[in-house]
Order: sequence, then C-alpha cells, then structure tokens
Amino acid sequence: MYGHTAIRVKDEAQNIDLVFNYGLFSFEAPDFMYRFAKGQTDYLMGDEKFGSFMRGYVEEKRSVYEQVLNIPPEGKTHLFQALLENAKPGNRMYRYNFFMDNCATRVRDMIVRNAGVTVLFTDNHPAESYRDLIKKHHHHFRWIDLGIDLLVGKKADQSVSAYGQMFLPDYLKAQFDGAKITTGETSQPLVLETRTLLLYPNARLISDLPWPAIAFGCIFLIIAWISVCNILRKKSIDWLDYWLFALTGLAGLIIGWFTLYSEHPAMSPNYNLLWAFPPNLIFAAIWRIKKWRIYSKYYFYLAGACLLLSLYVGQVFNPAVYLIILILSVRFGINIFGKLYSVKA
Repeated sequence: MYGHTAIRVKDEAQNIDLVFNYGLFSFEAPDFMYRFAKGQTDYLMGDEKFGSFMRGYVEEKRSVYEQVLNIPPEGKTHLFQALLENAKPGNRMYRYNFFMDNCATRVRDMIVRNAGVTVLFTDNHPAESYRDLIKKHHHHFRWIDLGIDLLVGKKADQSVSAYGQMFLPDYLKAQFDGAKITTGETSQPLVLETRTLLLYPNARLISDLPWPAIAFGCIFLIIAWISVCNILRKKSIDWLDYWLFALTGLAGLIIGWFTLYSEHPAMSPNYNLLWAFPPNLIFAAIWRIKKWRIYSKYYFYLAGACLLLSLYVGQVFNPAVYLIILILSVRFGINIFGKLYSVKA
C-alpha cells in the first residue's frame, strides 16, 4: 500500500550494481505475528543484486522510480562504505517503527549522514497528520483502512513536519526532488535526474466505494427499524442488546490489548475504547439475568456517557465508527428513556 525505498549503488568500472534494502524480515522468526502485533518487530538491512531486486517488482507489477543523487565522489565512497558496514550480520537488525523508523527514513538518514555535504529539505507548515497521510494510500483498501483506524490512536492525529512525512516513500521522493545540497556558499539540487524504470497502473489510487460505512449504515437502518417497530408493539428485544454489548466488548478487548501492550507509540491512547468498551462483554452476560436488571440497568448511563465523551476527545474516527456509535446510541437511548417512559405511563 505505501511503497518502498532502497539505495542503489552502481559502479560499472568495478562491476558493482547493488541495492541496499531496509525492508527485510522473516516470517519464520519465532512468534513473528505476536511480536509484530506487539511492536517488537525487528527488521533487517540487506543487499542484493539490482537484477534480482527488480525481478520482484516485475512479478508484482509495481512501478519503480530512480533518483540519481548529486553527491560528490568522496561522499559516494563514504556512503557505500557505511552501507557495507551496516549490512554486516551484527549491524543489520533494527527495531522497526512504521511512523518514525522504517525503510524510507533509514534511507534518508543514511544519505544525510554520509553524503559528505549538507542536505537541506523543503520546510512547510504541518497541516496533515500521520492518519491523513496514510489514508491517502487506502482508497482501494477500505476494510484495511477501518482496521488501521481502529488500532491507531490519537497520537496519529498530530501534525507532521515535512521531515517527518518522509516515512512514506512517495513523500520522501518528493522531498528529495526539492532538496538542495550546500558546499560552502554554493547550492545545488540533490537530485540530478529522475528515471522511470518500471511503470504500472497504481491500483491504490483507485477510489473504491466506502464499503464499511455502507455496511454499518445498512445495519443502523435495520436496527433503528427493528427498535421502532418493537417500541410500537411494546415488546422487548433484549437479544439485540446482548449481541451489541458482546461484540463491542470483544472489539474493546482486542483494541485494548494493542493499546496497553503494543510498543507502537501511535497506538496509545486510543479513544475507540470509549465505544468499544471492554466491560460491555461482562455486562452482556449480566444483563441476561433478569433479577439483576434493577441494578444493572444503570450501566446504560455509564456506556452512554462514554459514547458522548468519544465525540469530544479529539481523535479522528473512521466514518464507519460514527455509524457504530449511532447504532449504540439508539439502543442505549431506548433502554434509558424508553424504560423511563414506560414507568411514567
């Protein structure tokens, strides 16, 4: 979805054409999926021949662009030696962080530190957040977009500087295009030339229908219709509340685990937990016991207050989440105000 970045070193005189890549990892590593979820993801830097690197992009039909850097000869030599040192078995592992330390930021930092010149990037006034930036790549992956929005917390809504935006390869490419190098009082472009090595249609920019919002919008209409019909018939549909509490409670346990235990810094705090409230799972069982309802009914006030609070905490929710909040609000409102009405009647 987000692309990739690597450094190519080519020297025809010495028959060198290598790609240094900071995006390697092994699915065979012990407890890989658990460690990935927990944020203990160790990525590797490695090198491979350029032809081998390109074959993967041809097979996957992914475009490849190459920026030829305007680095002085001594800077090129220093950068190449630094890359070789970094690729050694004892140096190649690093703790991956999607927003702060990934395949794109590592490439930027290696070039800036070892180019032998001062690299100046375009500054800007940050107006977009991490969430805004990554969502631009989700047009064709709406359900994944929902999943990411559920797990990524409020810190992802912070504005990002131009330098910070380079965690995404597209933004790194754009920043390199506008960057300057300075030696003494002279200034030159960092990029001499940009070449297109492979070009395929970019599916991630194709807008797909917002299926999660459509799905939960339909669910809202169905639940609202069922609720109104049963109010008119003066019938209770407690089974619906059991399922809503159980499902939102289960979602809260999953989101809560990531919020509490994941080392990904953008996952905490996460105010999705105000609607995906983990205690809902316990309450779903308690609410089934009718003799306890005289006391447990007050839980609806607590859950309703959490729903109301979720709208004021400043975290950007996925559009589908607002429909989930609306669904829960309908049921909570009926259980609070509907019961009061029946008592008054």
